[in-house]
Amino acid sequence: MQKEECRRKNSSPGVWVALGFAPLLTVFLINLWGRPHYQFFPLALAGAGFLAWNRLKELARPFSPGQPRWTVLLVAGTFCCLAAATLLWSPWLGAIAAFIGLAAMAWQAGGGPLLRAMLPALLVVLTIIPPPLSADSRLIQHLRVLAVGYSSRLLDMLGVTHALAGNVIELPGKKLLVDEACSGINSVLITLAGCLFYGLWRRRSAISILVCLGSSLAFVLLGNLVRITLGAWLRFRYNIDILSGLAHELTGLVLLMSYLTMIVSMDQLLAFLTSPSRIPLKPRTPVLPAAAAPTVATGLPMARIPRSWVRASSYAFALLGLTGLGVGGLRYYHARTQAAVPSTALRAGARFSMPEQIGQWQRLDTEVPPLQKIETMGVFSQTWHYHQGDTLAAVALSYPFRGYHDVRVCYTLRGWDVLAQEFRGGLNASPPYAEVRMQNRLGQHGALWFSSVSERGRWQAGPPLNPGLKHGFLERFKPASDDDPVTYQVQALSTGFNPLKPDEQEQVRQFYEEARRLLWRQLSTQMQGAK
Repeated sequence: MQKEECRRKNSSPGVWVALGFAPLLTVFLINLWGRPHYQFFPLALAGAGFLAWNRLKELARPFSPGQPRWTVLLVAGTFCCLAAATLLWSPWLGAIAAFIGLAAMAWQAGGGPLLRAMLPALLVVLTIIPPPLSADSRLIQHLRVLAVGYSSRLLDMLGVTHALAGNVIELPGKKLLVDEACSGINSVLITLAGCLFYGLWRRRSAISILVCLGSSLAFVLLGNLVRITLGAWLRFRYNIDILSGLAHELTGLVLLMSYLTMIVSMDQLLAFLTSPSRIPLKPRTPVLPAAAAPTVATGLPMARIPRSWVRASSYAFALLGLTGLGVGGLRYYHARTQAAVPSTALRAGARFSMPEQIGQWQRLDTEVPPLQKIETMGVFSQTWHYHQGDTLAAVALSYPFRGYHDVRVCYTLRGWDVLAQEFRGGLNASPPYAEVRMQNRLGQHGALWFSSVSERGRWQAGPPLNPGLKHGFLERFKPASDDDPVTYQVQALSTGFNPLKPDEQEQVRQFYEEARRLLWRQLSTQMQGAK
């Protein structure tokens, strides 16, 4: 009974600490499942558990705890990181805090030997935490561009008539969207994670693991090159589509198994090439079973952390968990409030149209390439595409919004980086608008104009993208109020792989102002009809 009660007392701090991480880690895993490149994370966690169990069997018992001062530093770093993640509501930062916490747990339980033994498992866990600055997305986008570019060259050699527009291969009368060629089950990230797990499981050297990781990237690039080229050739010659639907998934599964097989082959090749040059190793001292392992003498008894401090720190982590629940609840309420469709003064069945020509701009009635994608987040939205010579521009009307809606956030979430922005009124005392220059990770340039108008006819261009602490941290928890006016947003976007020249930019700006005037005339007329 005494042993059971002591065990419960020792495990209770761990429960409180786990509760502290629970809110953010739950959101982190849900978000991770929503990203196709990281849907392998259950396999990665299982692999990390297997490596931890495998290495744990080899350690002599009993464990000798690490030095208390380092334990305190690791726990303090974990707590500070988790506190910042909770206040900023950053699941990614919460995952980093959990990673540091796992290292602190290993150090506190067994010191350096246990931490070194758990290092392979920690490295596998690290593969499911996205790197900062969207390095993973940049890598995948770069592989896509390379695969599609080289596929186009191979298609030229095979005599396949096609045109390349970004990640779209246009065949005669057909379009093949190969933007997802490196995603889903065929992801480069799961291949790299599998390579890392295999190398750590076989206890390969760091150099051997790095060589295999580099080879994995080459395997993925080669596999997608063959996949895209073969898909386009089959579609062109025999009208067979293997780049979508069930055939797409089956092809991805076959390629993934091929990648893993090539990784094992590369590992065996490296082992064969390096074996003649190895220095004979001394016979390893057999590890005694855990029951017969002698107790390692540690000299003077090491100072232990007082139990009262352990309980206090565990309660502090639990308090952070309760704070995280409150912050998450506020954000959920805010999102639900923002998602509620506000009632508008427009009459039922309101319709909007644009003329065939605006100045020198001619409306396009054909399908527009996916790269000319304008972001519309309203419940109702309409988009019209125009061209003047080789310059394309899209104008969109989105509504209704409760208060001001910053469309720049939508573009940054889609991979655009804001290079420059300016807020100003138009010529002849026209309403204000925002003018933004952007560039995405494919090297594509974008010029954006937008503004919002309330039902009272008040136009607003909005605050800067990074408004600071006063309008950033505090405002993110402020729910939309029913007193905020219902607004309608008009925007124009022109994209291309070269930035607009000054005269072209001025032409698009004038096109936007004229399109905005035409749309506001229709808005105000249909609002008046609703009164």
